[in-house]
Amino acid sequence: MNRLHRVSPLTFACLALAAHAQSEPPSQVLPPVQVQGQRDDYRAPETTTGNRTSTPSLQSPQSVQVVPRAVIEDQNALNLAEALRNVSGVQFDFGFNGTAMPLVVLRGFPSVSMTAMGPMSGSSTYYLDGTKVTGVPINMANVLAVEVIKGPSSVLYGRAEPGGLVNVVSKPISVVPAMSLEQTVGEYGLSRTAVEASGPLNEERSLRGRASASYYTADSIRDFVEDKLGAFGASLSWLPSAQTTLTGTLDYSHQRYRTDYGVPALGDRPADLPWSRQFNDSPQLSSSKTTTLKLEGEHRLSEAWQLKGKLLTLRSDTSEMDISPYRADYGMGMTPDATCPGTGNPLCRYYFYVRPDGRYRLDQFNLDLIGKIDTGGIQHTVLLGVDAYSGRKTGTTYFQQIGSVDIYTPALGSTPPLDLGMSMPMDIEDRNRWTSIYVQDQLALGQGVFLTAALRHDRTSAIYAAPGTEPNKASFTTPRLGAVWQFASNQSIYAQYQDAVSANNGRDTVTGAALSAERARQFEIGHKIDWLDGKLSSTLAAYELTKRNRGGSVPVATPPFYNTVTVGEARSRGVEWDLSGQVSRSLSLIASYAYTDTRVLVDPTYQGKKLANVARHTGSLWARYAIDSQWSTGAGVFAQGQRQGDTGNTFQLPGYGRVDAMLAYRFALQDARAALQFNVDNVFDRKYYTGSHQFVADWVKLGSPRTVKATLRLDY
Repeated sequence: MNRLHRVSPLTFACLALAAHAQSEPPSQVLPPVQVQGQRDDYRAPETTTGNRTSTPSLQSPQSVQVVPRAVIEDQNALNLAEALRNVSGVQFDFGFNGTAMPLVVLRGFPSVSMTAMGPMSGSSTYYLDGTKVTGVPINMANVLAVEVIKGPSSVLYGRAEPGGLVNVVSKPISVVPAMSLEQTVGEYGLSRTAVEASGPLNEERSLRGRASASYYTADSIRDFVEDKLGAFGASLSWLPSAQTTLTGTLDYSHQRYRTDYGVPALGDRPADLPWSRQFNDSPQLSSSKTTTLKLEGEHRLSEAWQLKGKLLTLRSDTSEMDISPYRADYGMGMTPDATCPGTGNPLCRYYFYVRPDGRYRLDQFNLDLIGKIDTGGIQHTVLLGVDAYSGRKTGTTYFQQIGSVDIYTPALGSTPPLDLGMSMPMDIEDRNRWTSIYVQDQLALGQGVFLTAALRHDRTSAIYAAPGTEPNKASFTTPRLGAVWQFASNQSIYAQYQDAVSANNGRDTVTGAALSAERARQFEIGHKIDWLDGKLSSTLAAYELTKRNRGGSVPVATPPFYNTVTVGEARSRGVEWDLSGQVSRSLSLIASYAYTDTRVLVDPTYQGKKLANVARHTGSLWARYAIDSQWSTGAGVFAQGQRQGDTGNTFQLPGYGRVDAMLAYRFALQDARAALQFNVDNVFDRKYYTGSHQFVADWVKLGSPRTVKATLRLDY
């Protein structure tokens, strides 16, 4: 793939604009007050995600970290993984569906269940403005901030993995007229164009709207890898009174991609292959066309009580057509130890349960009643809520073996399309549903002491099996307890206990019995402090997190030669530290460090092993220095220690440190506030590995080489 992006008219425009800005008289230079806006703020904004209420961070018994828009823009983070690397304890497993949907590992555990079965369970799972979505591409051009809630969150958000959750916050409707244009170009065919307009639509400002559109496309140093994402969004907000707000949002995205399956491991390390080598040469790009409609309402019943409601419906047409490489022979008549036939170092390739015509639908409803009560001098913030969720994926899947290649001398680029006549079709019902009620009481006892107690009751139904199979049904109640002592105006200590439950959709392969629900328990203590009048914030947390009823594989004598049983237990212990904000008028930074120690406590095969893709030490530091009101520069390092590459700990991914840099120039261009920015990712061109599939040693993902990006941004 060509490394250099061709010189486009935009490149010349960027140079011309910079020259034009330097030739402008002083009156055209933006004054500092215009430069130092919300866009520059590295401070984590207050968030309602951790408690579903407006609770100051110092009074919340939980670690919640936020990557604000200023950091996203300064680093030119074009996908979610690039933003999440700023948060302690965030690592990555092997993710499908292109770069727009990385598979996140939080506190040692992936953000999706590795016991649950099927493509809907194995796809990347996030929360979009507080609503759970699966397999949905994240358009970073429309992101205001990325929030990471550490530890179990199922008491307030339903079925979720215990390591935590990622919530993507969309840009809101502006209360004043605003418009922006942005163009990014870079190496390997990188280009992103984004435009948005927002503001009031009438003189009373009771009607407000926002519209945005973007298109992202990128090739890769990796053979055959492509990513394309077009997106459009529109929001309309109506304020009929000072007490009521109603907002409707329509989003549409069209993603096309070819998944990077990485390289296989040989011995105890990834195979030493060219950086470009990749074995998925499917003649057809995979794709998804996703439409999301969201209705939100807020009504203040009185000074003390308010009602919040949300209804989201999502429909997606998908085509999953990747070629999956394996060294094992999964063709007809396979045996437990079969390897791929061929000479040299063969790698078999398959249309592995591809889905040419899939349908994914999701519906969720949520209603919260929030109020404040005073009982005998104790102030309560009470939350009562109901939640209903339904997700379903349909479409026939196909399996077809298409031969093997040698990993050192592969003949690629002429793979035939899927032949339905030569493949094995399979119809699977893939569905998850839950209904829930929850209650939370946050008590302010005085003397800086705050208590939090919450309960949630869920009824779930989940299935991944042949049509007509009885779904796995479960009913459970989970608690959450926390205490905070704010012993000074700018710092506090906290302790918390949380349970989590995640209902399985799989079944015992031999008996057909439903698998037991996965359960988790966490203890956490922490310290929070604000410095410099709240401009700089730090959170230090220590935790122990145990997950029970993990899936374990037991060998059996008949195909598929293993049986999945929920007998496993794993533990993660660690310390995490996050720091972000403004050190001085010129210097802003965001930093993190995590120590994560994991171990499989109970398992029929892997007892005593480490969890895959979890380095014991990870850290990051990014700093921006404003030289004056126009020029700024930034640099950062992102480091990760050695990790186990699979559940059996048969190979390791080496540690690495990646250095990035930025230079930006701001100027006035007629009525616009303009910025020309250059970013260099992986300055020293370090070859490194971002993660692997914990069950497949043939899929080890590589990071990107040194990449230069240029961005021109105009704000009106």
